[in-house]
Amino acid sequence: MSSPETIKKQIVDALSHPEAEDGLYFNNLIVVHEEEERPIVAGDEREVRAALDQLKRDGKIEVVGEGETAIFQLRR
Repeated sequence: MSSPETIKKQIVDALSHPEAEDGLYFNNLIVVHEEEERPIVAGDEREVRAALDQLKRDGKIEVVGEGETAIFQLRR
């Protein structure tokens, strides 16, 4: 179990990676395939969703779409 602050930092790091310039789906935050270089977010689904909600409230990220097709991006 990672701290909420650690998870939020990992999310920002993942969304800052060049592979995420167009944003990432939720599953791409928690699953990184072997050929991908961006950092993984270490937390269970509930923890990562809570951190995403907090980052959204803080105005650091934006969400395009909703549900399974929602894309998370750093606020520009």
